[in-house]
Amino acid sequence: MIELRQIRHFLALCEHLHFGKAAESLHLTQPSLSRSIAALEAELGSSLFARHSRSVLLTAAGKEFQSRSREVISGLDSAIRHTKATAQGARGILRVSFTSLAAWTVLPSLMKRYMGAYPSVDMVLNEVLPKDLPAAVQRGDADVALTFRVDATESLNYRALHHEPLCAVIPSDHPLAGTSPIDLEALRHDAFITFPRINAPILYDAVMDCCRDAGLQPVVRIQTHLQQTIVNLVAEGLGVSVVPASMRKLQLPGAVFKDIVNSPQIEYGMVWKIGNDNPCLSTFLRHFDVY
Repeated sequence: MIELRQIRHFLALCEHLHFGKAAESLHLTQPSLSRSIAALEAELGSSLFARHSRSVLLTAAGKEFQSRSREVISGLDSAIRHTKATAQGARGILRVSFTSLAAWTVLPSLMKRYMGAYPSVDMVLNEVLPKDLPAAVQRGDADVALTFRVDATESLNYRALHHEPLCAVIPSDHPLAGTSPIDLEALRHDAFITFPRINAPILYDAVMDCCRDAGLQPVVRIQTHLQQTIVNLVAEGLGVSVVPASMRKLQLPGAVFKDIVNSPQIEYGMVWKIGNDNPCLSTFLRHFDVY
């Protein structure tokens, strides 16, 4: 049976076409190299080299075996590199689930930095309602989730990444469109557009607490799931709302964003499962100094 070391010996002799120089490059004695090549030729049943007093030349069979051997070694070297890279987290797949608001805040910069450092890691992104993100990480459907603050548990870790205030979004023809900042109590006669608490309890409670602190009991007329939809409905003149300040990036005609007096801060972070053995998760966490 042909051994890998024999193929490497053969390719070294192909390169140097001189037993002495090839043996030196391999840190072998010349007789050892000669025996290895002879054993290889015996296994193949063909002469690979035409030997002369001062040099050797490849035979037709030798040239064919040289071409095939290069493919074998190249494939093997590639397999070794890829295997090591995968084991070290420099190659593979990282699954990131996120709340839609993360796409307007922490997600783009995190992905840009990580993919720049680990270009051979494939990213699988999945937008999920905030209420479902911890369970997705717990089940292993996601390696890391970007969402609102989550209390750490025995199986889940959490690291804060970003804070931002809330802001009011009102139609551009609203009487308060030229006022900033605004006191939410001034919106007491307006219909509010919001989302079900079950979708994102932390954000919902922050919005409602902010309203109550301002002496406002919002009259909710429309509920929908996504913040982008809320802003779009406001732009159509269907009501007003309170949303995270990052939604200003929508710059939707018909909607005006206003700072709020005494706004609380909304926190986003990353969640991951303790014991997840995906090497790409390890490189992700190390890259952002989360460990």
